[in-house]
Amino acid sequence: MSSRKERRQEGNSPLEALRIHKTDLSQDEFAFKCGIPRATYHRWISGATEPKFSLEQLKAICRELQIEKIDELPESFGPKKQSNQTNS
Repeated sequence: MSSRKERRQEGNSPLEALRIHKTDLSQDEFAFKCGIPRATYHRWISGATEPKFSLEQLKAICRELQIEKIDELPESFGPKKQSNQTNS
């Protein structure tokens, strides 16, 4: 059983939000079930690198997140970009 601490969302990643919302898996469990090295998963959700996954990994991500249509995937797995608006 995953503890609440292990399941907390890190940063502002849409992939992390989906993992928390749609699974009971920790980051490590999710990455393992999807065939993604843990460090790679962390780089994806932090925005340090763009995901370059295999078809097998993409299918596993969709399976674990119960995604049936490609449109249900986020545009990016990294943190959401903050707008640079300033009030003048």
